[in-house]
Amino acid sequence: MADPDLWDAIETLVRHSANSLRPAKRRPRRLGEKQIQRRLSFEEVEQLIAQYLAGATVLELAAAHGVHRTTVLTLLERNRVPRRGRIWTPDLMELAIWLYVQGSSRASIGREFKVSPETVRHHLQTAGVPLRQPGRPLPVGTSRPRAVRSDGSPPTRFQ
Repeated sequence: MADPDLWDAIETLVRHSANSLRPAKRRPRRLGEKQIQRRLSFEEVEQLIAQYLAGATVLELAAAHGVHRTTVLTLLERNRVPRRGRIWTPDLMELAIWLYVQGSSRASIGREFKVSPETVRHHLQTAGVPLRQPGRPLPVGTSRPRAVRSDGSPPTRFQ
């Protein structure tokens, strides 16, 4: 039989390690207590804009300045800073349609273009591409979208 002191030590260790994995509970605000607002100074906003223009992401800026990501986006918009982002060009659309018709999933296309699968779904749907259930081929008899050549080869720009 095992030593009972050993089992007590193991139980204590497990209890402490399980507690350390739990996220810290936030103290609920008391009635009448106001939320603390983090306001950035003019210099901090200028620094935030400079960091964004230098390539920092919105999430990185939010964490660095102790504000919410929507606050960062609002400050950028208020200061008329052009947003970065992947522009969905006709060439990109043509390639996305070709990949989708060839059997690529929306998730794999999204990874390729560095966008979410939902963005891919939205653009395919807007282009009139018949969507399939995840993991299934296009229904039989469904015509191929314009971006795919009749022989099934990729658009000429992508060969």
